[in-house]
Amino acid sequence: MQVDHLQKTLKHLDVGPASYKVLKLLPLVYVAWVEGKLTPERAIRIIDLAHNHFQIGADGERVLRGWLNHRPDPGYFLEGLHDIVLLAYAPDEWGFDVDELPGLLAHAEAIARTTPAEMDAPTAVTTAENRALAEIARELGVDRGESWCELMHELERGPRVMAPRSRSAAGPPSQ
Repeated sequence: MQVDHLQKTLKHLDVGPASYKVLKLLPLVYVAWVEGKLTPERAIRIIDLAHNHFQIGADGERVLRGWLNHRPDPGYFLEGLHDIVLLAYAPDEWGFDVDELPGLLAHAEAIARTTPAEMDAPTAVTTAENRALAEIARELGVDRGESWCELMHELERGPRVMAPRSRSAAGPPSQ
């Protein structure tokens, strides 16, 4: 039953049996497009990752280039993220693994940190990109969705200091 559902939804996403591994790149593409514009640096980085880490094949590259040329709508991204999780928990024949999900989030964040000036600018992640990363994390069931950029901002603000509690008019606490 789950296999039938996966085949239908993959067909709906225009992802065939020879190209389904390209779905692993969908979180990266989602973050790259989140502000409505895909920069050439991000597109190049995604294609490089596709060739060097994801082995998506010629059919997968066709699908990927379609995503990079024309932004998929939000519903498409959501359906694709859902399918990634289904594939990760499906029988081994699909070649997806639950252990890969945190890595997909990390790659998506790397795309968010890619700027025209730097390949890794942790503080360059925008609010919209942080929201997208949190949504990806939630959909994939990974971490708390907190990005390195958010962590860097927390560190810059310094540690939180707890204010001393004031004593009530009733006096010190009883022992």
